[in-house]
Amino acid sequence: MSLLTRGVTGLSGLAVDSDKDWLGHLIKNLGAPADESDALRKQDAVLRSLLTQAGQLIYASAPGTPAALAPQSGDKFLKTGTPPSWADLPASGGFWQLAGQTVLSTSQSIIEVTGISTAFELLWVILMSTWSHGYDITLRFNNDSGGNYDYSRFLFADVFARSVFDNATGIALMAPGGEGSLFYQFQGLIFQRLANWRKTFGFTWYHSNSANGSNSFHMLQGYWNDLSSKVTGVRFSAGSGNFDAGAKLIVLGA
Repeated sequence: MSLLTRGVTGLSGLAVDSDKDWLGHLIKNLGAPADESDALRKQDAVLRSLLTQAGQLIYASAPGTPAALAPQSGDKFLKTGTPPSWADLPASGGFWQLAGQTVLSTSQSIIEVTGISTAFELLWVILMSTWSHGYDITLRFNNDSGGNYDYSRFLFADVFARSVFDNATGIALMAPGGEGSLFYQFQGLIFQRLANWRKTFGFTWYHSNSANGSNSFHMLQGYWNDLSSKVTGVRFSAGSGNFDAGAKLIVLGA
């Protein structure tokens, strides 16, 4: 700018702002801000220089030194470190993945998930279903009907009861019986670190009957004694009845 506009007659009287050119335009953002407005201006300029594309994340590459992490496509997770980085989801272990699911479009006596990867060491099984009649349900792994199931069943209702089953041909899930609208909730874990180990399971089983007011909660703990196979299929059989349309079976793996 002209010296005349500054009200001075010589260079010795001219105040120089090192952050601006002679026209007063910002040319860099160095040094401490002079006031609040200057701080906001500098902050905005730094952010604009770092964030050059959508989806970037800001992190500190060193104390007081901002940096930007470029976005990634696909399913990634943010891995901590110096600097942080994007990493691929592991093929198995560490995170729950959908191993399989089935949703019935019509009422059927069987609902199952097959083709579960043997890479999973832990399975989380979830069943949600309504029913028009309360029949017992049989749970089997890999459709194994041999005497390979040892387990205990604990009933929590008006009374407490424990039943023990050895060399059973399946896992019996007791129903309240009677006509009426029933709702079943089942969930639990199957532990299968190695194929030649017994597969340990722990399940919870809840059902309610709107007709007779029966509400029961069961816990089941035991083993599947197949020492050569991992669980690749989970099957619920309704016996004399049917699961209603809309019943959903989900198997997650880790």
